[in-house]
Amino acid sequence: MSRRTAAMAAMVAAASLVLAGCGLSGSEGDDGPDAGGGGESAESIAAVTDEELEGTTITMARFFGDCDDTTDGVTDIAEATTECEAIQILTNKFVAENEWGIEVERLGGAAWHSYYDGLNAALASSERPDIAVMHGSNLPDYASRNLIVPVPEDMGIDLADATQPASDAVDIDGEYYGVPFDTHAIVSHLNMDLLAEAGLTEADGSYTMPDSVEAFLADAQTFHEATGKTFIDIALSGDPMGSRLWMALIWQQGEDFIDAEARTASADSAAATAALEFINELADSGYTEPTRDYDASQQAFLRGESAIMYNGVWAVNQYAAEAPFDYQVTDAPMLFDEAATWANSHLWAVPVQDDADPVQYRAAFELAKFLYEHTGEWAVATGHMASSTSALESEAYQNAPHRTQYLNTATEYGHMQPRLVEWPAIGDLVHEKIEATWLSGADVDTALAELQTEITNRLQ
Repeated sequence: MSRRTAAMAAMVAAASLVLAGCGLSGSEGDDGPDAGGGGESAESIAAVTDEELEGTTITMARFFGDCDDTTDGVTDIAEATTECEAIQILTNKFVAENEWGIEVERLGGAAWHSYYDGLNAALASSERPDIAVMHGSNLPDYASRNLIVPVPEDMGIDLADATQPASDAVDIDGEYYGVPFDTHAIVSHLNMDLLAEAGLTEADGSYTMPDSVEAFLADAQTFHEATGKTFIDIALSGDPMGSRLWMALIWQQGEDFIDAEARTASADSAAATAALEFINELADSGYTEPTRDYDASQQAFLRGESAIMYNGVWAVNQYAAEAPFDYQVTDAPMLFDEAATWANSHLWAVPVQDDADPVQYRAAFELAKFLYEHTGEWAVATGHMASSTSALESEAYQNAPHRTQYLNTATEYGHMQPRLVEWPAIGDLVHEKIEATWLSGADVDTALAELQTEITNRLQ
């Protein structure tokens, strides 16, 4: 391990550099160095010769976990059984196959919840990673502080092939500040055996997700009376899943709770109120269990205690392998006029360095390009949605289990959060305020009025 890598690893470990989960927002960090708009020019990065690139070593900051013991020397992603194995095997493959002999040293990545705390600590120092994974919802913060190198146009990275959600995630004011890796969104995971037991399936054994609040509640009542079990499991305690549902229901009404361009909020609108009242009705009627956190909710579903699991695409492979019942997938509940579900993305960003070495930058972008070009393999291995149209349309992706059942989510329904520098902090605030209504009995109108005030204050 190099001295630079050792120093960086120690800093990251001290700051708990770990998995931020699929879409969980991180805390706000200290301002980084003023890099003058992204450091070295795109022209000088693209001008780096193959000879100059040979033998370069770059450092990678990522989450997804630790799995060195199962991936050492493995380059076939078909052997991956977890997200960690998938990303590490892809990294191994890049190291084994790239023509310049570029080496990659990984930094951190064991667990989740505080990845961005560690990344912020690293970026505020002089020992920054050469490439770092980020969520699309977090990128505006780092780009606004000149911490990220814009993607050079002459690197051969075909962003014209990116899906619209993936492109939106890396586009800031018309310039790309990251290379897409995937998009991920909330879908409905179904226990078909329980739905059939309740008499809710069609003659062909399929289940049609209700398309209105009234129809959804009717199915929930029918199911609850027939089985005594939970109709829909949502991680409503200590997890942002409830706020993701709340946002999606607002978007489905053709509205938003924040106008990012105007920097105004409408978190106490009629649409926002209707969305929150619906979630509370699910909890009050026993159709969902509001005290379950992510793990408890997931385990209840896998034990056969609920008909629907409201969760991300990242769980598809796990549920397909572990569910002891007929498991199927469909899009998230679409209960109003416009189809929309919460979505986010993983992307690769290249941090600005003090020395602005174009060789290091180009090596980092070569890795980002490689990972983007292998988005389809990553998506098949993990359940995430490929970030390029060609990968989504590929035979390998279409033939992977359940992928066609949420293809509309990948191409049309996924809706990103507001593109705001302040979004990570505002996202935490949304979660805190609305969770109090079903866990602590806070009044819906009062909670949304407080949320409106606090968001407005942050945006002024």
